Amino acid sequence: ELCTLEDVIAAASRVWGSEHVVRTPAVQGFVDLCPGVDVVLKLENLQTTGSFKIRGMVNKILQGDQLLLQEKGIVTFSAGNAGRAVAYLGQALDLPTKIFMPQTVPEERVVLLKSMGAVVEKVPSEQLLESAAQCIESEGRMLIHPFDDVDIIRGHASCGLEILEDVPDVDIVVVCCGGGGLLAGVAAAVKLKKGSQTQVIGVEPEGACSMHLSFTKGEHSWCEKLDTICHGLAPPFAGKATYNHAKTFVDQVVLVTDDEVRQAVKRLYELGLVVEASGAAAVAAVIAGKCGAIAGKKVVCTVSGRNISSSDLNTILQASAT
Repeated sequence: ELCTLEDVIAAASRVWGSEHVVRTPAVQGFVDLCPGVDVVLKLENLQTTGSFKIRGMVNKILQGDQLLLQEKGIVTFSAGNAGRAVAYLGQALDLPTKIFMPQTVPEERVVLLKSMGAVVEKVPSEQLLESAAQCIESEGRMLIHPFDDVDIIRGHASCGLEILEDVPDVDIVVVCCGGGGLLAGVAAAVKLKKGSQTQVIGVEPEGACSMHLSFTKGEHSWCEKLDTICHGLAPPFAGKATYNHAKTFVDQVVLVTDDEVRQAVKRLYELGLVVEASGAAAVAAVIAGKCGAIAGKKVVCTVSGRNISSSDLNTILQASAT
């Protein structure tokens, strides 16, 4: 099932009508990021809970039976931003919330989600989806998938519509990709509204490239090994729904190294923007020349999240200075 333009517009109406979602700015004038390229930054790092994730979550939850959700609750699995968005909405909408997190997640993330009223259970990474499924069966909760759900994709498409409204003459939109929810949504919005006039490029880290692998093989694929500082872009697989959208609406998926991401985080920090590694991948691709012939083009990069600890940020800044 692919998004239609009618789906995207209806979802955007729900997203924009929610007090919990911010219409983030698309800021122009970053000529120093990539000489000869008119770079525009879509600042989803300024979004509620610090990432784009809340867009899709709002669209999903607002379509549910609210009385039933208040009785049974919601569940997700996440190591980071998706869990943060779901916990926030659970607290705001008075929904019992359970979040399964991998055992390797830093304890401060667990503490944060618990402070929002969520019940958090740590399980082995390979058991996250299974644990959520068992919870749904035994407790009747609604699954809020971190990325692989058409309603989530439709909600994220609101970001793409905003880009087209704010930068109508955009030539290329560059979007970070992990599970592929943001990429799928933004690409659907752009292509359904503008067709082939505007190119959409997805960006993954070399060490977690399941969507790139899926594009190469021509089928939904898994990464056998994950090794990247872009933890938010490192699920073991691209979503099936997200891959189906990407192969339909995305022109290409390119890869960046961790060092290229570090340099992008540093450059953005020097511009006054705090951005996590995963949120800087699209900018990294543009700076590193991974997006092909873009000289003279107007290029919008999604800056998808800000949730990085001061110690991790300092480590990146020190590493990128050497």
